[in-house]
Amino acid sequence: MEMNYTEYLNYVELVLTEKAIREYARQMKTLGKFKESTDGLWEPVSYSGYTLITPTYLDDEENVDSYRFLSDIREELFWNIPFPGIVWAPTIALHMTIGRLISGDVFNQRIKDSREDEFLLACHQMFSHMSSSGSLNYEIKGLSVFPQGVIAAIVSPLTEGDYLGLQAVRDHLYEDNNLKQLGVERKRRFQGHISLFYLEEKLSGKERRMMADAISETNKRFFNTPVPFMIKRAEVRRFDDFSEFNRQDYWPAFRL
Repeated sequence: MEMNYTEYLNYVELVLTEKAIREYARQMKTLGKFKESTDGLWEPVSYSGYTLITPTYLDDEENVDSYRFLSDIREELFWNIPFPGIVWAPTIALHMTIGRLISGDVFNQRIKDSREDEFLLACHQMFSHMSSSGSLNYEIKGLSVFPQGVIAAIVSPLTEGDYLGLQAVRDHLYEDNNLKQLGVERKRRFQGHISLFYLEEKLSGKERRMMADAISETNKRFFNTPVPFMIKRAEVRRFDDFSEFNRQDYWPAFRL
């Protein structure tokens, strides 16, 4: 399922092309994780679970400048896609997913309330069997669209060693028998990204073309040089919706 290093670099190159951005914008569906209230505000929809991610924006001391850069260009991009259904990913929630753990119906049925301590202990034990490879150097190469309803910054490894280091974490995660028994499984390949906007209302054909044009223009203006993104920690975090990804200090984390 996972891409090798060369395949991943080719994937990144593809998704950042104008042709791909235009095609993904044409296919884009609504995400369904926020709903509009009666007073016109976008409120998060309940959707709970656990995930393994880099520290969120305000907790990520290694990538302060990179997140500030993303915040600046996100604000500028927003003025070029002023459509009602474009919802900001909350700034305090910005992160890169390292590995999806358990969420939605599977979380509710398998571990919610009754087995969450067991789940966290299994994550602790899984990390205790892993060896640190050292910090991983990645870079943000530009913005693109995911047809599922997301506009995101695309993250790519600097070297093959950096890519294999992250894949090793994912392999430990998805091959751990205790976590498998609790419902954790590898459902999709790694596609490094930082979600910036969600689509929550259908767009017209003209709006989709405008969005694709604005994203491509942003890439031309701001991503002639990739933006550094260092990965030093993988943290287990819990969410009740897409507005926040929370953790306690004693929860499992792995320092690469």
